[in-house]
Amino acid sequence: MENQPTASSKGFLGDYDKPLFWSSALLTLAIVCVGAISPDTLKSYASTAQGFLSNQFGWAFILALGTYVGLGLWIGFSRYGNLKLGTKDDTPEFSTFTWVAMLFSCGIGVGFLLWGVAEPLYHYMQTPYMATPATPEAIPVALQITSLHWGLHTWMGYCIVGLCIAFPAFRYNKPMNIGVSLIGLLGENAQQTIWARLLDLVGAVATIGGIATVLGLGVISIDYGISHIFGIETSNTGKVIIIAVLAIMYSLSATSGLQKGVAYLSTINVFVVIALCLFLLFTGDTNTLLRYYVTGIGNYLGNLLPMTFWADPQAKSGWLNWWTVFYWLIVISWSPFVGGFVARISRGRTLREFILFAVLTPTICSMLWFAVIGGSAINLEAAGEVKIFEAVQANLGSGIYVLLESFPLSSLLSVVVFVSMIIFLVTSADSACFFVAMQMSKGNYDPTIGMKLTWGLFTGLLAIVLLLSGGLKAVQTASIVAGSPFAIAIGFMIWSLIRSLKAEYKKEFPEK
Repeated sequence: MENQPTASSKGFLGDYDKPLFWSSALLTLAIVCVGAISPDTLKSYASTAQGFLSNQFGWAFILALGTYVGLGLWIGFSRYGNLKLGTKDDTPEFSTFTWVAMLFSCGIGVGFLLWGVAEPLYHYMQTPYMATPATPEAIPVALQITSLHWGLHTWMGYCIVGLCIAFPAFRYNKPMNIGVSLIGLLGENAQQTIWARLLDLVGAVATIGGIATVLGLGVISIDYGISHIFGIETSNTGKVIIIAVLAIMYSLSATSGLQKGVAYLSTINVFVVIALCLFLLFTGDTNTLLRYYVTGIGNYLGNLLPMTFWADPQAKSGWLNWWTVFYWLIVISWSPFVGGFVARISRGRTLREFILFAVLTPTICSMLWFAVIGGSAINLEAAGEVKIFEAVQANLGSGIYVLLESFPLSSLLSVVVFVSMIIFLVTSADSACFFVAMQMSKGNYDPTIGMKLTWGLFTGLLAIVLLLSGGLKAVQTASIVAGSPFAIAIGFMIWSLIRSLKAEYKKEFPEK
């Protein structure tokens, strides 16, 4: 861990990249101003652009994510899997459990709680292929589609970017900018090239938009939770207070450092979520839910290739654009900050260990979560006992709370979910702010408290302005569109990584 780049104590912000700092801030402010002043205009343009990308290039995004999965698995389980993220003497900074917990918490955890009930229900009630909607045959199909969206493709999409950044940064002891990923193609001075600078800018802006998206999703669930648990209907003022409190919490968490803030909160929250999942498993229809899980593994593996490359050539229903292509656009646009944060916490891991624990293990855990939570919701909906789908359509954040009403200790469990959502939001925004601060601080591994506070409060204020103006959804869509070209960048990053791996393998294992 010696000699890694650290932030200078020079000033409140430290030694920072002024062109990147101000260009990111001004570009973000410009988008936000349009979103605040004329949210309908921004939403219209962004939605049109997203529709164009989905209709004309949906096949390309599907092909790209499928390719990333194949290349990532090959890298992890080839001879290069023995190489470390760092020198051969480096050891991991975090325990394996804490490390995996932090992976879950940097953007994914919020989605687990928000979509755990909703997505399987949508695919059950509106099954796109292989079964008739709302029939027993539709249940395994709904769960395997959900597994596609939350399995290998999502985790590999984020983690392959993490590998591309972490390997050259740790191996060559370079600052951790996104541009460091191009060293294999452009040489030692890659980070000073226009291509690397452009990558840094796109990554920073996509991250700021990503934080707004996370906050927007979180407010939906927290707002419903306050109404459900405390019987309080929140106005716009209440929602502003929610965002302000969250901004203060994740800013303070970011200032405490990775070892204390994100690591502690992530570990606690993952234990809570595991306990919740097991409680629902063993107090519900355990046998059926476990059958869903085991069957789901077989269906997922058996249909992985057809599902991965299904591009809906007839394009009649629009389902693919609403779901799979939309998910892949989110994965691509969020990959700079999720992948960058994953890179920062992964020093000392071998590439094989990285793929095993950062991609395969979360995929297996995701399938269990959706089998238990989603399977329970589908069972109740199919039996006609609870109108969960109707509640989800009315309010996306209601799903898990309505589900819990059919289980013992529902009031206590609702509070647990409510607190867990807050912690996931704090850790997600914390990790994103840490990544932005790291980029602005010339790739320093430990940016100053001032820089972390600046971006934490900045993004919180942006979210408040957008919420009051009704422009939050518009900027979320715009950020996804703006981040979509990163799909091409990831291809060059992987190419660069493979070249670096070949060179480093020859150095470390010259006899092979």
